[in-house]
Amino acid sequence: MPLSRRRRHLQQSCCPSKRLIFFRLIIGLPLQSFQLRAAFLAGVGLSLILLGAAAAPLLAQVEAGNLIANSGFAGARTWRELPPGWHCPAPAIPGVESSRVFLGRTPGRPEYFIFLAGGGDRGARVWCEVRGIRPHTDYLLELLAYRPKFTNQVYLEVDFGGQRRVLNQHATHGGVQPLTVRFNSGNSAGRVRLMFDNPHPEMLAFARPSLRPAPPEDRPSGDVEAGRLPAFFPIGVFAAKAEDLPDIRQAGFNAVQSYDSTPASLRRMAAECGRLGLKFLPNFRRYQADLSRELGGLPQLLGFYIEDEPELRSVPPASMAELNRSLKRDHPGALTTVAMLRPQMVAAYRHSADVFLLDPYPAPHMPLTWMSDCLAEAARHAPRERLWAIVQAFGGEKYVRDGWPRRPTYLEMRCLTFLAVVHGARGVFYFSYPEVRADAGAWQGLTKIVGHLNRLHAWLVLPPAASPLRLEMTSPFRADAAGRPAVHFAEKARGGERLLILVNVIDRPVSFFLHGFPAGVPWLEEPFLGGKAVVRDGNIREQLGPYEVRVYHYRRDG
Repeated sequence: MPLSRRRRHLQQSCCPSKRLIFFRLIIGLPLQSFQLRAAFLAGVGLSLILLGAAAAPLLAQVEAGNLIANSGFAGARTWRELPPGWHCPAPAIPGVESSRVFLGRTPGRPEYFIFLAGGGDRGARVWCEVRGIRPHTDYLLELLAYRPKFTNQVYLEVDFGGQRRVLNQHATHGGVQPLTVRFNSGNSAGRVRLMFDNPHPEMLAFARPSLRPAPPEDRPSGDVEAGRLPAFFPIGVFAAKAEDLPDIRQAGFNAVQSYDSTPASLRRMAAECGRLGLKFLPNFRRYQADLSRELGGLPQLLGFYIEDEPELRSVPPASMAELNRSLKRDHPGALTTVAMLRPQMVAAYRHSADVFLLDPYPAPHMPLTWMSDCLAEAARHAPRERLWAIVQAFGGEKYVRDGWPRRPTYLEMRCLTFLAVVHGARGVFYFSYPEVRADAGAWQGLTKIVGHLNRLHAWLVLPPAASPLRLEMTSPFRADAAGRPAVHFAEKARGGERLLILVNVIDRPVSFFLHGFPAGVPWLEEPFLGGKAVVRDGNIREQLGPYEVRVYHYRRDG
């Protein structure tokens, strides 16, 4: 989630060995260019190929319970020949750029990988047949993934019996990353095709695939073991320093996160937060007994921030769970938190932390509903009371190559904030203080949003309520990126009172009816604009501008 750390992670590379340099020269040629490759090999006087001696079989790898028969890619005689049981279905198409599919090794690893680079023929795919599949059964696919560089939105895809998954948690490059994906067989039974596909020209590779029946998946539980969820709604900002705290407090925030994990900084931050009435979320990614015991009992401690996007580096959930347990042994009431970008991976980490902060950063290239979609997917694996949102508040020149050429506008930040609230987030943080504070206009807009949240604070701690209201879009622009109504809404209930939040998630004006108000409700009041929405025939008729948010208060007695 932190941009500096994410960028360092995604840009890391290792020095290529001579063998890797040679390897990259070879793999730059298409699959059909065997004669050219052979000429290259002959020209440099080498008699060995990537697999070793030409007739040497690959080492077989047999794993008990693995339904993939040849997961070690044994039996291939040359690097251009797939091992028995593995198939590449695409023939060469004249005039179309050929894909590249071959066997090879990655630096420092004993396993053989199948390398895939897509061409115009869409032929960078291999498949095997898996037998003994039972219908309506969960299966766990595990594999090792490799990529020599990282390109955003470029990921290996896996198809199991017609179900496609994008392995978008694969962010490590220049090294091998273990990946896991869960499938349900549905109506498939017996023999099922398992396919690996790379539609992109960048090189991706995989090794040691394993498919086994998955252990039962725990149902989401609202209980946080030996932890405590805050009774208030955290409104926080990331990457704060001690000298920033008075400014942050004056802007209306009630919580801060800090990345400086040195003991002196942690103690200073904790002291300043206590003095100013802020809650503190310290960066605490390794167990330090003295600091844990010192900080864990402080009233200003919101929780411990124990990892940052662990799914992108395949940080073992067990190691995080052990840190979680250690912190709770010192202070049974301590809360642990982790930021995650890929919400489906909450399933793997649900026992490793108490609260998950979802951090999609959509502006300007993704729909803003990436935020609500992430919350909805994460809620399949953990209750919404354990979900907070991190709203993008950065962007600009130094982030261009990472995909964020500008920061969100005021309207986009407000839309993202209230979209998270509508979809059940129980806290909102902004990433991050240094970037947004450097722009006076952006900071002014953010403090205005924070002011609105504070005026609604008594409502924000409540979950969205069941609502009989029904939306009828009437404008030409009426759908979000997924074809749902462009207006997302939720109600919160407190006795006979109701708070209605309406969010236009697209950059076009919209109009609509909202039906279902009882006869005793003559109008709704807007606390920020001071206007009213009149109820006629049980509905209100509204118009919202691009990314506009509207909040209404009314009573629904009886």
